[in-house]
Amino acid sequence: MIKRLQLKNFRNYKACEVSLHNRTVVFTGRNGQGKTNLLEAIFFLSMLRSFRTSRTGDLRRIGSKGFHIGAEISRKKYSELLEVDYSEPGKRKIKIDKSPVSKASEFINQVRAVAFSPEDINIVTGNSGMRRRFMDMLVSVLKPEYLTALHTYNAAMKSRNAVLRRPDVDIGLVKAYEPIMAQNAVKIVELRQEYCSLIEEEVNALLAEFGTEKFNFTMRYRGDLSVGAIEEIKARFERERERDIKRAFTGFGPQLDEFEMQFQGRLMRSFASTGQCRLISLCLKLAKVNVLCKHCSKDINNVIVLVDDVTGELDAVTRHLFFQVINQAGQAFFTFTEKPLDSYFDNAEFYAINNGSIL
Repeated sequence: MIKRLQLKNFRNYKACEVSLHNRTVVFTGRNGQGKTNLLEAIFFLSMLRSFRTSRTGDLRRIGSKGFHIGAEISRKKYSELLEVDYSEPGKRKIKIDKSPVSKASEFINQVRAVAFSPEDINIVTGNSGMRRRFMDMLVSVLKPEYLTALHTYNAAMKSRNAVLRRPDVDIGLVKAYEPIMAQNAVKIVELRQEYCSLIEEEVNALLAEFGTEKFNFTMRYRGDLSVGAIEEIKARFERERERDIKRAFTGFGPQLDEFEMQFQGRLMRSFASTGQCRLISLCLKLAKVNVLCKHCSKDINNVIVLVDDVTGELDAVTRHLFFQVINQAGQAFFTFTEKPLDSYFDNAEFYAINNGSIL
């Protein structure tokens, strides 16, 4: 649970600090005042990335060189201060209680956040990268070794691709990255398959609670690599190497894999209605909350839900179940343009946001 949040040069906040005392916190204000920016800052502390953009430079206040986010986190018997600092362009410093942390995986596990936003529908309707991003962020929080494998694989692939783009390709250097990629690809594929099945099961359970048990949802992991077959992957690199040289990039692997979502046996991104896509995208995020709460049952206070003005269009049944699911979390943050009337917020803590100031 977050007890105190500090921002400096983050988005439209020059400098602010707010103390928090409740499990349910609501930020209200007109559009464009900075409500979503507060949720984004909390999410960044959780994942070291934004749920709105892939460009970290976008997060700094216009005219500043970097930004700082700090939060005091309440544990069972003590508190911790988490800090992320990008005061120098391109240089990140992360700290826990003022002590530097060298590995992102050690920092990411401190707070586990799930963000709901209107753009979540893109998980269903967007390109395969949107679905990989959704699953990668889920598995990274639950399995630190997955994050390590993903980072190691992507770094090796980036280096291999750089060599492939050279006019005179060094074959020996290309080969050097392949065992690293093969070893980590196996771990990535194994865990993606495991959690793909788990999320599918959770989504169908939620649909049944919504009263839409006839909605037959499936999510299949589509990749061209086998689990546990490191030598097979190495052989694939051998076979594909000449083609990779001609196309100047690595043409297969988990960076191209797909999570295929179907409704009644038909591909959702091609045939499902907008309403069905919105329902499934909501269920995917609620499934993530359920999985995190089950996995982190001994540390539930540090499962945090961030809801960016997405409840207004929900019908009464869906809205009730939505609040029921997120109520498992240790803390929930909401943004609204007007104060909500639901009984769920009777004991909430309210803050008005105006032009980058918390009132």
